[in-house]
Amino acid sequence: MTGLVGLVPLAQLLAEISGSRSGAAHLALDILEAGAAALPRGHDDLHHAALTQLAATGVVTDTGVAVPPRAAELLVVCHILAASTAPAPAPPPEPRLVLAAPEGTAPIADIERLDALVLDVIRRATTSLHIGGAFWNDDGFELLDEVLRPALAVRSVPTVLYANLPLDAVHRGALKARLGELTALGPVTLRWFTGARPTMLHAKFAIADRRLGYLGTANLTSWGFRGHIEAGVELTPGQSERFVTFLEHLEEAGLFSDHPPA
Repeated sequence: MTGLVGLVPLAQLLAEISGSRSGAAHLALDILEAGAAALPRGHDDLHHAALTQLAATGVVTDTGVAVPPRAAELLVVCHILAASTAPAPAPPPEPRLVLAAPEGTAPIADIERLDALVLDVIRRATTSLHIGGAFWNDDGFELLDEVLRPALAVRSVPTVLYANLPLDAVHRGALKARLGELTALGPVTLRWFTGARPTMLHAKFAIADRRLGYLGTANLTSWGFRGHIEAGVELTPGQSERFVTFLEHLEEAGLFSDHPPA
């Protein structure tokens, strides 16, 4: 996303790397002067995500050279963030494991609920959403609607939905109808998996702003959320960025299309 809003996730990453919002502003100034080379040396997820986002948002070129107008905008965003009185969100100490099981079979704390993580990721999206799974059903869409419809209709979050084409006509019609409803609400891009059978899109995921995410075994269906035995993890910022980049590489390889396969 262009404009100042599109730089907010990057500014937040710089705050996490530098340890404070004021530190992010100092780091943004260094980036304006020295480009990507100003980032502290590191090989963790945060640094990988920041390097990727610097280029993706146009703050630096692909070779790491600063683009002064855009880098100056990043500096403005970092100063605004530093002046904010809102508390900075504390990242979890480690990726959160989330679970789902048939009711009454195993105790699962609220913080461990798989459906709660998926809904929270979508609820927190401001600049982008990437959502996909191998299978979908109406009851699953009903659960997602609580957060997905406001993201589209109210916040206008650009959303990419990934899906396989169901084999039977009934499920094909139901899925197309649901996706059509969402497309009418806001900025939705549909990506149908078109790889040669028997390959399929099997990953299940929800990624917000390229820095918050769920990845796991559960399809975003009623059975995945509350019926089957499922497990997943809360992605780190770097992992979220890497997964979206992975999807983009698959796109470049021609595995997705605007239209479902014949």
